Amino acid sequence: MPSSDFVDSHVAFLYASQTGNAESICYNIYETAVQRGFNATYNVLDDYAKFGFSELRTIVFVVSTTGDGDPPDNSARFWRILRKATRSDKHAYAHLRYAILGLGDTNYSNFCNTAQRLDKQLEEAGARTFYKKGLADDATGMEEVVEPWIDGLWAALSQVAKCKGDSDAAKTVEAEKDVEVEKDVEEAAEALAELNVEAADNATSTEGSVEPAPHEVQPLVLDFRPMAQTPSITNVARVTAPVCTATYEDTPVEPHSPDFPPWSAELISSHPSDPSLTPFLAAIASSTQMTAPEALKRTLLIDLELPSSASHVDGQWRAGDAFNIYAPNHAPLVRALLDRLQISNSDAHKHVRLTKRNPSIELPAHLQRFSNTSSSIYDILVWSVDLCAHPRKPLLRALAEYCNEKADRERLLFICSRQGLKTFEALRNQTPTVLDVLHAFPSCVPPVERLIELLPPLAPRSYSICNAPGGNVWKIAFNVVEYELTLDVFSLDEEKGAQSVRVSRRGVCTPWLEQLAQTQEKPQILVAKRPNINAFHLPTTSDLKPDPQPVIMIGPGTGVAPFIGFLEQRAHELQLHPQSNPFMWLLFGCRDATLDYLFKSDIQAHVDSNVLTRLSACFSRNAGSFTSAGKYVQDALLANQNEFAELMLQKNAVLFVCGDAKGMGKDVNDTVARILCNYVEQHPEFVRPLLQALPESKLPVDLEAKVLTAPQALQVLMVWSSENRYVRDLWA
Repeated sequence: MPSSDFVDSHVAFLYASQTGNAESICYNIYETAVQRGFNATYNVLDDYAKFGFSELRTIVFVVSTTGDGDPPDNSARFWRILRKATRSDKHAYAHLRYAILGLGDTNYSNFCNTAQRLDKQLEEAGARTFYKKGLADDATGMEEVVEPWIDGLWAALSQVAKCKGDSDAAKTVEAEKDVEVEKDVEEAAEALAELNVEAADNATSTEGSVEPAPHEVQPLVLDFRPMAQTPSITNVARVTAPVCTATYEDTPVEPHSPDFPPWSAELISSHPSDPSLTPFLAAIASSTQMTAPEALKRTLLIDLELPSSASHVDGQWRAGDAFNIYAPNHAPLVRALLDRLQISNSDAHKHVRLTKRNPSIELPAHLQRFSNTSSSIYDILVWSVDLCAHPRKPLLRALAEYCNEKADRERLLFICSRQGLKTFEALRNQTPTVLDVLHAFPSCVPPVERLIELLPPLAPRSYSICNAPGGNVWKIAFNVVEYELTLDVFSLDEEKGAQSVRVSRRGVCTPWLEQLAQTQEKPQILVAKRPNINAFHLPTTSDLKPDPQPVIMIGPGTGVAPFIGFLEQRAHELQLHPQSNPFMWLLFGCRDATLDYLFKSDIQAHVDSNVLTRLSACFSRNAGSFTSAGKYVQDALLANQNEFAELMLQKNAVLFVCGDAKGMGKDVNDTVARILCNYVEQHPEFVRPLLQALPESKLPVDLEAKVLTAPQALQVLMVWSSENRYVRDLWA
C-alpha cells in the first residue's frame, strides 16, 4: 500500500488495446477522474516517449490480452523499453505507484497475461501497487469485475493523488448518481403496469408483425418480465458527460475512394519506429473460393499485390507473419443508422470538426484527428467507430438519457442494473449492431456526436500470411463471416407455444473483401504488417544442419494458413541445403474431405517432395477417399502420443498451434498436458528435469515424484511457451 506522504498532483491513465475495449474503458475512467477533480491525462502505451513514462509517479493501467497471452500491437514498443529498463536497473521504477485493470478471456490458457506480466515486471523494478489488480473475464462478462473495480478505485486513488481543490466535486457526482437512480426506480415501479414486457419493441414482437430491413436491422429478443418483480434497481452506472461538439460547414467533403480511409495519406506518411509496420496500399489481384458451394463455410483465398515501393517487399517479412486490414463498416448499415438518427444525406457528407466540450478532457484517441482535420459524419461512422462491437453498459446507460418514452428509458436502466444482468447478457449474446439496439428502443434518438464518442474505435482486422517470401504477394485465406442465429421467443400466451426468430449477422471485413474482389478490378485496400511478438516463425535455419529441430504444426480449418508458408519456406531451404533432413509434422482438420479440405493439392505436393515428413488429416464428418487420422486434431495427437512426447521431450521439437482458441486451442492444450502425464508415468526419468524447470513461484513440487500432475503439466507448457517451443496464434 502507498506511504502516507506519497501524494501526487497528476494521474496518468494508460491503455493497451487490440479491439478497442480496453481503450474505451480506460477513457471512461479517465473522463470520470477529471470530473471528480483529478489532474489526469490519457494515452496509449506506445506513446511512452510523448508523455514521459519514466517520470510518471501515479498510473492506472487498463490493458487487454490478445492471441495466446500476447500484448496488444499498440504496446509492442513499450514492452521493449520496459524490459530494457528493468534489466539494467532493478530499482528503475521505485518511484512509481500503480493500479492495473486487465481484460482477458478464460477460453485462452494465458488468461490476462498482459496484466499479469506488467504487474510482475513493475514489481520487480521496485514499483508498488496502490490498489488491487482487477482481472476481467470476457467469457463470463467483463462488467462483473470492471464495474466494482472502478467503484473501488476512487478511494484508493485519493490516497496517492489529490484533486483540484477538495472532494466536493466527487461527492456531488455520487449524490447526483444516487438521486437520479432512486428517482428512476420510483418511476419504473409506477410504469411497470403500463409496460408490454413480452418483447423489447415492435421489432421483437412474437407475432412477427414487423419485417426488419434486409441485411441490416435485426430483431432483439429481450425478456423484461423480471422488471415486474423488481421493486428497485441498484448499481446503475453514472452516465458520463458528453465530451465533444460537432461543428458543421456548409460545403460537402471532396469525393474519395470508398475502399480505404480518407486520411490514408496521413497513415502512409507516418514514421513508426519500425518502418516495416508503416501502412500502405495493396491491390487485390485475385480471389478464389477454396471450399465447395455446399460446404458449411465459404473460404476464400486472396492474393494481395504489394507495391514495389513498400519496404515490406525486400526481406521485411517472414512466413508466419500477419498483417492488418483497415476495413470499413458496411455502407448500407451506416446509411440506415444515419436515417435512424434523422440525419439527411447532405448533412452526413458535410465537413464536420469535433472539438472538446471541456478543455480539461481530451477527446477519445481515435477521434482526436477530427479536431484538427475536418471530415464528414458519414466517413467517421464508416471508418472510425465500431458499429458491430458488443454493446457495453456505459453506452446503454447513456442512451437511456435520449429516450422520449418512459418505457424505453426504464428498460435501458434495468439492463444496466445489477437486477438486469441476465437481460444484459442476453443482449450481448445476440451480437447486435448499434442500429439493432436503437431499433429495439424506438424513442431513443441520441445526437450523432454523442453516439460517436460512446462507441469503441474500429480496429483493423488481422490475417495470417499463407505464403513465404519470394515475390511481391501476400496470400490470405479466410472464412466469410455471415451466419444466422436462432433466438427463442417467449410468449405470455400459452396457446402459442414455443416460437423462435432467425436473425442475420455478418462480419466487418470478410464480406467486404469478398464483395471488392467480385465487383472491382484490382481494388486497393490499406494494410500494415503486424509485429510478430509471439515468435510465430520457423526455427532459424540460415544454415540447416543435417538433423535440424523438429517442427510440429497443428492447424485445422483456416488455422493451416501460416503453415503453408512454413512449408514453402522449408522447401526453398531444402533446395539450398539438400543434405538436410528436417522433420515436419502437420496435423490438419476439417469437416468434409470432399468439401473443405483447404490447400489439399499444396499439402500433398509437400508430402510427395518429402518437405512434409508426416501428415495427419482429420475429418469430423466425412473422410471421403482419405483415411482419417481422427475426428479432431487432438484425437490424432492422442493416437500418436508416444511419438509426440518423444519429439518434445527428447528431440527438443517446436510445437505450433493456429486456429480457434475457444474450442480447438483449449482442447489441444489440455490434450498435450494429458499426453505429458501419460508419457512420464511410463518414463519417470523425465519427471525430475521437468519439475526442476518450473518457476520457483509455482506450486510446491516433490523432485522425487514419479508422476506429473495435471497442473504441473500445464505449467510445463507455460515454460515451453516462454522458451518459444510451444507457440500459438489463436483467435476467439
